[in-house]
Amino acid sequence: MLESFIVAQAPAGKESAMPPSLTDTLTRDAVGITHVPGDIVQLPLFQHLAEVMPAADVAFGGGMLMLIVIIHAAGVRTVTNIVASRSRAIMLKPSIWRADVLMTTSIFLLLALHLTETVVWASSLVYSGLVPSWRAAGFFAGNTYTTVGYGAFVLPSGWEMLAPIIAISGLFTFGWSGSVLVDIVARCQRIKDAIAESRLARTSAPPVVGDRPRSRPEGGGAVDEQESGEPPGGKSGAP
Repeated sequence: MLESFIVAQAPAGKESAMPPSLTDTLTRDAVGITHVPGDIVQLPLFQHLAEVMPAADVAFGGGMLMLIVIIHAAGVRTVTNIVASRSRAIMLKPSIWRADVLMTTSIFLLLALHLTETVVWASSLVYSGLVPSWRAAGFFAGNTYTTVGYGAFVLPSGWEMLAPIIAISGLFTFGWSGSVLVDIVARCQRIKDAIAESRLARTSAPPVVGDRPRSRPEGGGAVDEQESGEPPGGKSGAP
């Protein structure tokens, strides 16, 4: 009976001493790899970074910032196309007041573009539930977008870093609009320079007699006798 017990236990001992299979090894390694991201996240550096810049703020704010930049690019392209076509038309018949109207219209269009982007930010705050009312959202988005400051209103806990991202989007778009304004002012100034040159050309042109300009000697002397139509000897009939 003791021999049979030893014989029965022998295969079990051999089975337990066998090396693990390749499948078991790969499974164990895969489980260990899945724990690596969690271990990295637990490092103090990443914990502090997550507190300074939460992932939710970065994801939501970064996506909205890209949307604002796309909207601004489309608006700026529209404004520059309008200015380019109108400036070419005005150059055919230059006029100072038409150049001023073009400049004023361009500024109004850029203002409307920035107000639209402020409304987009306010809509995202309301629909995400971060701000309860449209009035508060518009006030917060407008003040933050223009980097004035958001006053006494503060976003809910965990979303405070969204405000700097809104301000960054405003810095990008206002800088872009500033460069566009430089080009618009240059175009309007070229129109006014063309008007000034045409006026100068008209005032400095010599008087015309017949088919050719009437020349005057230096010092305001008399006109050439041939151009005046008088004979060399003086008036007709003179001795």
